[in-house]
Amino acid sequence: MVGRSAQLAVIDDAVAAASAGRGGLVLVTGEAGIGKTMLGLAGIERAAAVGLRTAHGFAVDDTGAPALWPWSRLARQLPELDTVVAAVKQADLDNDAGRFGVAEAVVDALTHAAEPSGLLVLLEDLHWADSLSVAVLRHVAFDLPHSRVVVLATARDDAATAFGRALPDLLRGGGSVLVRLTGLDPGAVAQWLSSDPSLTGWGALVHELVRRSDGNPFFIHAVTSQAPPASGDLDDVLAERQDIRGLLAAPLLQLTDEARDTLITAALMSERLSPTLLAAACGRTVAQVTDHIAQGCRAGLLQHRATGLSFTHALVRDAVIADTEAHHRSAREASIAAAMQSSGDELLVGPSAVHWDRAEGHAASVNCRDAARAAAARAAAVHAHEEAVAFSRMCVRHTRRLDHDDAELAECLVELAGYEWLANQVPAAVDSCVEAVDVAEAADRPDLMARAALVPQGIGSREVARVVAGLCRRALSRVPPEDLTTRARLSSQMAVAAAEDAVDASADALSVAALTLARRSYSPTAELEAIAARHLVLSYPQAIDERVPLAERAVELGRSSTTAMGTLWGHLWQADIALQRGDLVALDDAIVQIARVAARRSSPVARWHEHRLRGLVAAVLGDFDGARTQAGAGLRIADRTGDRSLIGMYHIVCVQLALLRGDPGEITEPGLRVLEEATGIPLVRASLARALALAGDRGRAVALLATLADLPERVPVGPRWMGTLGQIGLAAAALDDPDLARRCHALLAPTAPWYGADGGGTPFYSGSNEFPLGVIAVAAGQRDVAADHFTRAITANQRIGARPYVALARLGLAECLEHDPAPSAGHRSGTPTVRELAAAAAEEFRLLDMPGPLLGAERLLARPAPTDAPVLTTRELQVARLVGQARTNRQIADQLVVSVRTVESHVRSALAKLGFSTRTELALWVRARSDGRP
Repeated sequence: MVGRSAQLAVIDDAVAAASAGRGGLVLVTGEAGIGKTMLGLAGIERAAAVGLRTAHGFAVDDTGAPALWPWSRLARQLPELDTVVAAVKQADLDNDAGRFGVAEAVVDALTHAAEPSGLLVLLEDLHWADSLSVAVLRHVAFDLPHSRVVVLATARDDAATAFGRALPDLLRGGGSVLVRLTGLDPGAVAQWLSSDPSLTGWGALVHELVRRSDGNPFFIHAVTSQAPPASGDLDDVLAERQDIRGLLAAPLLQLTDEARDTLITAALMSERLSPTLLAAACGRTVAQVTDHIAQGCRAGLLQHRATGLSFTHALVRDAVIADTEAHHRSAREASIAAAMQSSGDELLVGPSAVHWDRAEGHAASVNCRDAARAAAARAAAVHAHEEAVAFSRMCVRHTRRLDHDDAELAECLVELAGYEWLANQVPAAVDSCVEAVDVAEAADRPDLMARAALVPQGIGSREVARVVAGLCRRALSRVPPEDLTTRARLSSQMAVAAAEDAVDASADALSVAALTLARRSYSPTAELEAIAARHLVLSYPQAIDERVPLAERAVELGRSSTTAMGTLWGHLWQADIALQRGDLVALDDAIVQIARVAARRSSPVARWHEHRLRGLVAAVLGDFDGARTQAGAGLRIADRTGDRSLIGMYHIVCVQLALLRGDPGEITEPGLRVLEEATGIPLVRASLARALALAGDRGRAVALLATLADLPERVPVGPRWMGTLGQIGLAAAALDDPDLARRCHALLAPTAPWYGADGGGTPFYSGSNEFPLGVIAVAAGQRDVAADHFTRAITANQRIGARPYVALARLGLAECLEHDPAPSAGHRSGTPTVRELAAAAAEEFRLLDMPGPLLGAERLLARPAPTDAPVLTTRELQVARLVGQARTNRQIADQLVVSVRTVESHVRSALAKLGFSTRTELALWVRARSDGRP
């Protein structure tokens, strides 16, 4: 392999690391023909040479290939993995927990197979892999550094594929490295040609070869497989073909007509070939097809490899197809599809749909519509949602092409919308829902209107919420009054949409109506959805008493739920209630129940919530390392499941820890990106403003906060209300906006008796609401009110052991008292002195590693407390301030229009009162006091 020494060195390093117990993932990408397969095979040889076990799997260019196909091929060479793959049942792939369990089993099998000497796995052509296979690879990637397994994966550069979309996640694994192959340079091509006596005649054309092929090895090989032109002009080689690709199909002309037709059929059929199916598609015997395959091998078009019979390269196959006339291709596509359909093999339903799609005529469209619909359902059943979308769109396209009634099209559109939603293709799913409702309404099918309106579960954005609410209203106007279940579900959806839109208080009445209907329907599903909607609407702390029985009923319904989330909901809501009440004992009970759901249901989402809750408890208690550990454990689950929202939660926790500790070093670029990508959510925008302020980017922070200035009074009480106003108020405090702080404080003041959680699955816990209210009150210029908040915050946070917030409240109270030593009614008797409060806070900050607040406490302690020093007169204070500005006595005298002797007298008096002996000490004292008061 010429020109690939650097890439081989990367593989050698990965092999050596795997032998030593540090596995990894090597991702090799590049265009077709660039040498990915040769590099992968070289990796296998080099790994085997140093004693590693090796295995080889591949994906195929076939949309209908079964889920997990690359892993199934790999399992043929690894008995440990074969046991796992053979045991996978359809039910294992029907839910998140089952798929997570399969991926974990793959990890365990590979880890076991790698002992004791190591294992190199080559997975080829993953640009063709199904999304579930890629999801398993993503899961495996994060465990490789703790094993003796190195996975070498090859794929073309294509961001539109499942692999391309997962590439950023794959590279986030600790042992992942990307190798991008590009064309060979002239020096490498010259070395290659000179090493083979039959190619030395091409030496003079090296630069032209590289220019024409961009250094692509496969194209260069195709050209140089012929004798070099006597004229020395490369165009003479290409005279009979328009380009280099045309050379690849030239050997086809050497075959008999029947053999040529068989190979054209084979090229259209698949990347890996089955002689039996090929014979059926061609209408020939297996013996005849076998003879034609032998001709193709002799012509250099086909090859037998360890992975099976195939074309020598995908580019050769593509060239054969491109060289075939359109009408011939269409006829052969139809014969392939018919052969697959008549085989009765369910695994060929998807491939048959693909081939019917490429054929022409009414019959082909009918067959394609039916096969694509069945293939979409099969793909969705194994969580291959992107493949389901592709097949469902194919079905819709052919349904439109054929004579159809509106109901038939509406049903296909509803199915498409569902697949698109599950694939997280939200805009497309919403568009499909809208069209489905339109078409179903024209067909007078309210049941299909309702199904379409109910597709977007967990709505997520205001724009989508508004569209969904409109669809639900239209469906609700057509659903019969006696269909209580459907009407309840639509009403619940409307309540959630109204709560997410957050422009008025309509969600409250909608959620009440939904719950009433659901209870009358006696449908557990409808009731659980209605409870979820009602709980979302009531997630603010003032509504705790109403939410308690709702959570209890959800737990009761969850016992018979068929889904992990149905079982989990009630326990999560009980955890939210415990957080808002500051009841860590009840919270611990809820966490235990969530852990049981995780174990019993093998639910990764339940396990993530367990880590979320344990992490926020650790943080509020001051165990920041424990919080980071739990957040990291949650991130590993999120990485394996590929859930972007859960991955984002990890970065939000890191940002909140940075804000709590006052340490900008804990704010990472990925964390800021996560916030920046979600600035459409006001709560996130305010959090980003706080993070930027801490990081020193005050200009951007102020600009962000300005976009929120008119929001506080417009946010209806409901989901994220408290969290949004709290973050806006704290951002106003950080950025010195007293008016915005005052407005936020006035709205949030009623929440003072509760603790800092919004009732909607918060990733962070800020203890008693009294503390942030105190911070906001200080910014609003209400120091007496703030001092009362801080006094109560100390007691409330001591009750739950929230050490960071006790210390912060002490510092806040000290600063209030230092500014105005006259006690207010809330802290009149037995209050520690300013210095005692600051000293206690500073000691705790040192123990907990909170550098930002510690600096504030140390600054306060560096200033003499008002009770420790006599009061300066007004004139003495004027003089002292000017001394702090480095003015001379003469300059001070001129400014105050007094004599120099008078200035000297005031300076001496101020020094004596403060116990200082030099002007420098006096200047430092003035500068240390930001308010300038004695």
